[in-house]
Amino acid sequence: MSIKKIVYTLIGVVIIIIVFAFNNKSFSTTRGLDKSRINVLWENKSFHNSELADSVASLNPDKFVVNIEGPGAILKPSTGPNYNDLVVFLQRMRASGYTGKFVCKLETSKGDYENDWNGKGGLPTIDTTCSDSWKVYLTYFNEIQSKLPNDLKFSEVMIEPENNYFIKKDTAHIVLPKIKKFIQDKTVSLSTTSDWTIGWKYWGVDYYYVQMYDMCYIYPLLCGHNKYTPNRPAELINGMKIAMGNKNMLDADSIYFIFSYSPLDTNTQGKVISHAPMFGEIVDKDTSTQYIWTKKEFMEFNKMFKTAYPNQTNTGIWSYDDIYQKW
Repeated sequence: MSIKKIVYTLIGVVIIIIVFAFNNKSFSTTRGLDKSRINVLWENKSFHNSELADSVASLNPDKFVVNIEGPGAILKPSTGPNYNDLVVFLQRMRASGYTGKFVCKLETSKGDYENDWNGKGGLPTIDTTCSDSWKVYLTYFNEIQSKLPNDLKFSEVMIEPENNYFIKKDTAHIVLPKIKKFIQDKTVSLSTTSDWTIGWKYWGVDYYYVQMYDMCYIYPLLCGHNKYTPNRPAELINGMKIAMGNKNMLDADSIYFIFSYSPLDTNTQGKVISHAPMFGEIVDKDTSTQYIWTKKEFMEFNKMFKTAYPNQTNTGIWSYDDIYQKW
């Protein structure tokens, strides 16, 4: 090949690389500025069927949070999943067009520890009184992360600080850095989730998922059934103003505001306050009646929320497995 041809070939390669980089940058910027976009979808139960995978891929959020139960969990479509089922589920999502990241939410609740985790499947046996019981969960995460194909690996692991045996009151800033250090794949970020009042910035985590529900006990404007009306999105945003002014809410890139589609009864013992505001709630005790916001209605609220708080624009849905068939 002549020098002239080599030069032309190199110029062509450079042009392709520049165009590719520019297109990727434009795409990323567009995704970030899209006010109608949902950035996170998060499942409540550990569902892993093809229909859910296809639905997530159709919305193609930046992140999908997979709920992972321990190796002792009974295997069925709403529990687990074990490694093989996890791979099938994530592969289906990729094949259906999902280009975002996978987040591993470890199910660390006290009620599941002995049955699903402690000493199960070759995991360590650590007594519930020991503050190092988190090692059981992270040992499992390290095992599955090391086996997953590159395009299916988790980019992040999420730990909920409440209702477990290893984080006590005022110890999150001590325990969570230990967990981060224990993660073998150093490309993996650590995140956590709780309400809008917690001082998460001192915990040593990379991301925080703000649970924008169970808010009624502080903000009365958010109480009652959350039935869609043309005025309701604006009422919700107005009711959240004080919470959104919290100093812990200011780091937009690290925070995701999560809204609930869980069908939990919001009228327990006659009180319409327990989990408000919710977007897929059961009305009274009648499980056949729900105030479910349609995709169009929620997207209207989502866009209005992002417009009202332009520096805090990452939003998401928890309990997407309860709503995907209706969207």
